[in-house]
Amino acid sequence: MSNLFDAIGVRACLRDHHPHYVYVLCRSDGQPFYVGKGVKLRCLHHEAEARNTRLLTHKLNVIRSLHRKGHVVHYRIDSSFPDEKSAHDRERMLIAEIGRHDLRVGPLTNQTDGGEGASNPSEESRQRRRDSLWGEADDPDRNLINKWFQKLTPVKSVPIKPVATFRRAAGLWKNDDTIGMKPRQAGALVATALANGVLLEPGCLLPRRLTIESVEYIVENGVGRDMVSNGMIEVHEGTVTRETLRLTPSGYQFVVSTFGVKTLVDAGILLP
Repeated sequence: MSNLFDAIGVRACLRDHHPHYVYVLCRSDGQPFYVGKGVKLRCLHHEAEARNTRLLTHKLNVIRSLHRKGHVVHYRIDSSFPDEKSAHDRERMLIAEIGRHDLRVGPLTNQTDGGEGASNPSEESRQRRRDSLWGEADDPDRNLINKWFQKLTPVKSVPIKPVATFRRAAGLWKNDDTIGMKPRQAGALVATALANGVLLEPGCLLPRRLTIESVEYIVENGVGRDMVSNGMIEVHEGTVTRETLRLTPSGYQFVVSTFGVKTLVDAGILLP
């Protein structure tokens, strides 16, 4: 395999290769985290995507984490070919050889096995996973959110309601009696993080409202007040029923312990 290059070095390297090539994105220590097939400067698009979009995927989270630490993404040109099919074949072989993180067999953030039809596999696969949580598109609003939320965590009463029919929406404050942290509360926070594209970390700000399939929903009063009372969240700012919720360190730890690191990383709302 070729040497590791930075973004400048890989440009020069690509001048001496066939038009279709297979590349590997690596961490600072050389560990691979993504394999792709490209032409021209395709391999550099991932860093640009991480800088210029709010998309939350495992691959983009790794790139942003490296940037925050002052590290650079390293590039390795594995091989190049005059025809696209050979490059796709090598991409699939290399992904299988190194191993995908989501299958627990390696460090790669790839979400498919590669090959033709998977030009941007990580986000496409992740979006399909998110879409599978929404339920049937022609269901009534309440049925839609109920099915979606039950996929997150099975509960008897879903703590997210359609705004249009939830007439009792009110402000959030501490209750007289404190109810401990519960999975349905953690599920409400994961739901708004997913829908609003928020990366989970202590102190992150989560909108109380979320939009799913063009329908606006809201975290219900009772669960919101319970989370304020038990210290999972703090009301940060905003008018009543449109609050922004600050996730506390203890709330963050409970959400992660409830859903697990792998689930949240694969959903694109937690850094690995």
